[in-house]
Amino acid sequence: MAIDTDPEALQRISMVVNDARISLRVPRRDEHFYRKAGEELAHTMRLYREKYPNRSEVPIEGYLSMAAIDIATRYRQCTEALEERTQHLAPRLEAINDSLDALIAEARRLIDTES
Repeated sequence: MAIDTDPEALQRISMVVNDARISLRVPRRDEHFYRKAGEELAHTMRLYREKYPNRSEVPIEGYLSMAAIDIATRYRQCTEALEERTQHLAPRLEAINDSLDALIAEARRLIDTES
């Protein structure tokens, strides 16, 4: 992930993750993404704490690891689904573009013959 290091483009934000307040410098334009990501991480960790309430079996770091794996898995599923959809759309878009090109060429030919 490339982060713009221009001080004017960065903003300091604070958020609570795993009962710890953390401070980050993030691109101003992406602040809402970082806040939403923090909320998603906290929500996912809460779900795992509820699912595995016995802290003697799962250390605090374990909940964070489970949440990270869960979120990373969902991210991979989304990106692969998007790639698959894109691959299926490309041939259809090419066919539509070819049809449009043919219609435009025919319209130009008709205009030229009328002139």
